[in-house]
Formats: sequence, C-alpha cells, structure tokens
Amino acid sequence: MELDHVGKYEILAPIGSGGMGTVYKALDRENDEVIAIKVLDRRYDLDKKRKKADYLGREMVITQHLDHPNINRLFGIVEQEDNEGQSRRCLLMELVDGPNLRKHIVERDLTIEQGIDLCLQICYGLDFLHQNGIVHRDVKPENFLISKNGQVKIVDFGLSKSKKSWRMRMMREAGGTRKYMSPEQLNRKPLDLRSDIFSLGITMYELFTGKHPCTGSEAKDVMRQIRSKYFKFTSPSKVNRGIPPGLGKIIMKALRKPIRSRYQTVTEMILDLSRLKKSRI
Repeated sequence: MELDHVGKYEILAPIGSGGMGTVYKALDRENDEVIAIKVLDRRYDLDKKRKKADYLGREMVITQHLDHPNINRLFGIVEQEDNEGQSRRCLLMELVDGPNLRKHIVERDLTIEQGIDLCLQICYGLDFLHQNGIVHRDVKPENFLISKNGQVKIVDFGLSKSKKSWRMRMMREAGGTRKYMSPEQLNRKPLDLRSDIFSLGITMYELFTGKHPCTGSEAKDVMRQIRSKYFKFTSPSKVNRGIPPGLGKIIMKALRKPIRSRYQTVTEMILDLSRLKKSRI
C-alpha cells in the first residue's frame, strides 16, 4: 500500500478504487474508531494543473455544512507523507460497512419493493443537496453506498458544484462519468439539478433491468445515443416484465432528453415513487 498510516489512523486495507484514487479502511487503535480515508492517485498531488483543481478541498467545501442521513460525512483533510516520501492529501470520511449499488445491479438480488426503497433514499439525499444549491454532477451506481442496515449514503463530491461558491459556480469542466451524463452535460452546457435527475434515471434503469438504456457497446456510441434526439430509450417495463408500468413511467420521465420535459425537481420524483410504493403495499 502507498501509506501505512494517516495521522493517528493506521491503514488496514483498501476497500475501493477508481480512476481518481483509492479509499482505505483505517483504525484509530487508541479510541477504537474505524473510518474511511480517500487518497487521490499520486498524479493529483504532483501534477500542478490537477492539484489546482483541488478535488478533495472541493468535497470539504461542498459538504462541510450538510447534515443528512443519506449523505456521507466528511471529517477533514490531513497531509501525510507516503511510503516514497511524497506529501499526499488524505480525506477522512465516515466508513460505510457495505457495497455500492453496482453490486445489486450485477447480482439482481433485490425485489421491486427493495429497489424502490433504495431509490427513495437516493432521492431524499439528492433532493437535500439540490435544496442547498448543490449539483452532484457524478450520479452513478458507484457513488451510492449501502450499509448493512440498508441505509444509502451518497458519496464523492469532488466534481460537484455549489451556487454558494463563486469559484465552483464558474467552473465549466465536463466532469462526471460519460455513460451517466445528461445530454446537456455531454454538450458542456450549463448544468442544474435536472442533469442529476437524468443521471439518476440511467442508474434506476440499470437497477431494475440490469442493463444500460443505451445499446451502444463503446463509450462513444453511448454518448452519441444520449445526445441524439432520434435515439429512443426502450421502456424498462419492456426489458423486465416484472417492472410495474408506473415505475417504468417514472424512470422514462427522468430520462427525457429535453430538459423542460424531465422531472424539474427530485421532490416530484419522491412524490411519484411514494405513491407507487403505497399502491403496492
């Protein structure tokens, strides 16, 4: 591992990794406290241009005043030398004792009711972010962690933007993960909360069907289909006959390409999902 410890925390093991870095499980033996620590890939600390983007600092600024059960808590940033003597910035975070949503997409192990419950929790967290002027910009299955007691935690705010921060409000980098981007995000247009709603629609489509709504095998094909006004998504109820038509309609409304035809707020999605849940009880 690249680090043995960060401050008072002993690094135990890596628990997840991606294109930008690695998350470790760490222990404070004196206080018997276990947390997660995110360490960006070395290039984000050593490359001047990437370092200037300050993804970890952005996460702290975005989340420092947020308190919601479906949003992962951050504790601070610590600078620590790695095993090669390079100074690294490390983000201390709440540890979630469970997998991300991708596990359930791959294993197809949830009932419709369980899936709706998880989606409602995701919506509660996203709605709270949006009400606080924050657009996540990287909504995808990997950024929803699920604890052993079934609680969803939204993570990874390194690409998020806040209306409360002038510096963040003016940033125009595309960010995000291409397969989950909205048409306006792929076209590098100004984004608002409705972009997150489109990305959530793709995530929900995958959760209930096991498939992405685009049929392209390459990233460039998926991007072209998301942008195209001629490519129509197949209703998830046709892909998975077990999906109730009402749920299919909710997902398809979130996936509408014209931004004004989409759900305008996550609150609207919560109302529709809640009605659907009550009708199935």
